[in-house]
Amino acid sequence: MRRKIYGELVRWKAEKGKECLTVKGQRQVGKTYIIDKFASENYAHKVFIDFNRNPELMAAFENGISVDSIVRELSIRMDGAEFVPYSTIIVLDEIQECPRARSSLKYFALDGRFDVIASGSLLGVTNTNARKGSDRGPLMPMGYERVITLRSMDFEEYLWAVGFPQDVLDQVKTKMASKTALDQAEYEVLSRHFRDFMIVGGMPASVSEFAEKGSYSESGSELDKIVGGIVNDIDRYNDPINSRKTQRCFESIPEQLGFSNKKFQYSRIDKASGSRASADKYLENLLWVESAGYGNFCYSVEAPTLPFRRIDDSFRVYMSDTGILIRMMGTSAARAVHDGAIGFNMGAVMENEVAECISKCGFKPYFYRKSSGKNQMELDFVIDLGGESAVIEVKSGKDRSAPSIRKVKDVFPIDRRMIFEDGNIQVDGEGIEHYPLFAAAFIDLLENKSAIRFRSG
Repeated sequence: MRRKIYGELVRWKAEKGKECLTVKGQRQVGKTYIIDKFASENYAHKVFIDFNRNPELMAAFENGISVDSIVRELSIRMDGAEFVPYSTIIVLDEIQECPRARSSLKYFALDGRFDVIASGSLLGVTNTNARKGSDRGPLMPMGYERVITLRSMDFEEYLWAVGFPQDVLDQVKTKMASKTALDQAEYEVLSRHFRDFMIVGGMPASVSEFAEKGSYSESGSELDKIVGGIVNDIDRYNDPINSRKTQRCFESIPEQLGFSNKKFQYSRIDKASGSRASADKYLENLLWVESAGYGNFCYSVEAPTLPFRRIDDSFRVYMSDTGILIRMMGTSAARAVHDGAIGFNMGAVMENEVAECISKCGFKPYFYRKSSGKNQMELDFVIDLGGESAVIEVKSGKDRSAPSIRKVKDVFPIDRRMIFEDGNIQVDGEGIEHYPLFAAAFIDLLENKSAIRFRSG
């Protein structure tokens, strides 16, 4: 599996200075695979430690966190491990299981004899199963680690995995960047691949099964295992009460997105029980879902103009991987996406996919919704696109009406208006940019380079 993060690992090795590297991200996105591949291809010696599989190795970090002490203890406990200064990389996998190992990154960074990469699936989540009254634990290595996030595979990585011709992809990307219409064959083939990508998702195990066997059922089985693993993590890292509450939040995401008003509402969580839900009851559990990497929060803004001022208590929660969302919605959802069935509530799926694409391209999606007054309108997404305010509408069916995006420029000083739909690239008479849905996966190419002022990573 070819992953874009590999290039970031190479750059870290070249310019790291006194920094270790920590790769975070939800489970099953391929952290272990890509780190192990990088380590094997770029170092003469590799020491790989998985704290889940080898918890006994945590003891090497308990008696002190000096580099010499840790290396000595690991050498005793690991047969055949070679710690050769300046040519060895130490990989600390699932480091959230050993906080003292995380603290040791500072000392490895200052020492400089060994390169260290840590990876963790649930870094930063609240573990309510932790022993009450325990100490606060070791300090984190602030200033001595570079932290990057690995998400599930994006559409381009998926196309690499299924063997899509690189020269054709490069040609399509050039056309998108220049707002040039695609050939009909290019449009149809990539649209079909994008529908497959939504169903299969970007989790490497699912993509691998689909690339090898071309079977939705095989990739779906992998997604079932991943969803089961998410539930297991929720149980493992929460006490029984919070486990149930967190699981309810997670499982409510597909239903929340199915409403015309997709704003996350706590009352929908407890609808079946008839009890009264509130932020006081569920917010911490919902934030756990976000911190674990399973949900993308999309906050409302006061106005779709820069700088954005978000409204903290008004947000939508999209699933971080659309393949998981569709699997949770059931077989009928996958069939509808495959067939392009207009009767199915496709809006939730398409919006989730566009939110996923925007996030994977490094942008923070917001939305704008006003239910009354002259500013009454709903804008699916609002982003800072290279220093320009860009409003985005997602059209999932044949309906081409877009009253809000046509009205917004009369109310707010918007720089760009964009519609992602089942159609080719064009700029209409009102200056609205139209793109096929799959172009959302390349939205970074649509930046107006001459207008770029600043965009945070």
